[in-house]
Amino acid sequence: MSPGDVRPLTGDDLDWVVALTRERRERLVPLAPRFWRPAADAALRHRAFLTHLVADPDAVTLRTEHGYLVGVERAGRLVVDDMVVDPPEHWATEGVLLLEHARGSGRLRLVVPVSERERMDVAMELGLEPTEVWWHRDLEPATGLNVVVEDPAVTVDGAVGQLVPAPPVYDPGGPVLLVTSAGSADALTRIQQSAARRGATVAVVVQDPADAATAALLADTGFTVTTYFFG
Repeated sequence: MSPGDVRPLTGDDLDWVVALTRERRERLVPLAPRFWRPAADAALRHRAFLTHLVADPDAVTLRTEHGYLVGVERAGRLVVDDMVVDPPEHWATEGVLLLEHARGSGRLRLVVPVSERERMDVAMELGLEPTEVWWHRDLEPATGLNVVVEDPAVTVDGAVGQLVPAPPVYDPGGPVLLVTSAGSADALTRIQQSAARRGATVAVVVQDPADAATAALLADTGFTVTTYFFG
C-alpha cells in the first residue's frame, strides 16, 4: 500500500501490529520502568485483544503503510490508546491521516505518553487539547502480584483512592493505587504507605490540566508525569 492509503485492519495484519506494538512498549519502559514493564505474555494478550476488535463492527481499526490505530467507543468518545506509527517521522503524514479518519466517527480521546513528541505534535496540530495529566510514582515493597483480592478502597485522613489492576499487557508487580483525592503532601504520603502495605507497587494521580496546585504538590512529592490525554 502507498503512504497515503488508509484501510481497515484485518487478521492478516495482526503479526505486523503485534510486533510494532512490542517495539513501542520497549521504548516506553525507560520513562517508567515499573509502571510500563511489559507482562511476560503481553504479545499473546495483545493479539487476542486485537483479534476481538478486528471482528467488532463497533470498533475502529485502521492502518496505513507505517502505522495503525484502534479506537473503542467509551462515554461518547472514541478512545484511541492502541496506536503506533513507526518510524516516527511518518506521524506528520500517516498519523494525521489515521486520526482524521478516526475523528470522522466522533469525538476523540487520544492517549499521549510524554516521550512521544511526534504524537503530541500531531494531537495539537489537529486542535486537540489536554484534558487529563497522569502522574505516577513507584511504591515499595512489591509483592509479585497484579491482582486485587480484597476491598479496593484505600482511605486515610485527607486522601482517598482505590487499588486497581494494571492493564493486562503490563506487569508492575502488584496492583496500582489510583489516588482520587489528596489534600496535602502528608495525606498523599500516608495513602501511598497504606496502599504499599496492601501490595500496591505504583501510585497514579490524574490531574486536571488547569489545576496548578495539584501539579505542584505532585512534583514536590516525587511524582512524574507519564501521560497526557487529549480530547
